[in-house]
Amino acid sequence: MWEIEPHLQKDETIEFSGQPSFFAYWFFFLIALLFIWTIIIPIIFVGLAVMLRESTKYVITNKRVAGRVGIITENFKSSTFKHITSLRVRQGVIGRIFNFGDIVIDTSGSGPGIDFRWVAAEDPIKVKNMIENHIE
Repeated sequence: MWEIEPHLQKDETIEFSGQPSFFAYWFFFLIALLFIWTIIIPIIFVGLAVMLRESTKYVITNKRVAGRVGIITENFKSSTFKHITSLRVRQGVIGRIFNFGDIVIDTSGSGPGIDFRWVAAEDPIKVKNMIENHIE
């Protein structure tokens, strides 16, 4: 249901596939713990966190990087390696401890701020290095 394969071209192969780290959703789990005295609220928050994570996919293929997000609607974004202008990794304290962070992929486009972000990617420095290996 939340797969990225329908967006691939016929001769395109996936070299990496990832999702946000479970640790990135610590806020949802904290809220669920604060409301532990009820049954419904924790189920809603934990369910929402799981749905958000499961509906988010990141891939590096032999031709491009791509990401799709969406529970009800779908937002798909991709860029070929030749259009990537820079890569950035952002990690907070929790992200450094549990080894996850955002990867910001800047691309050439029609104006400033043309980028996309892989939120809470596991081992972001390794993933950034994988992308850099494809950039000429």
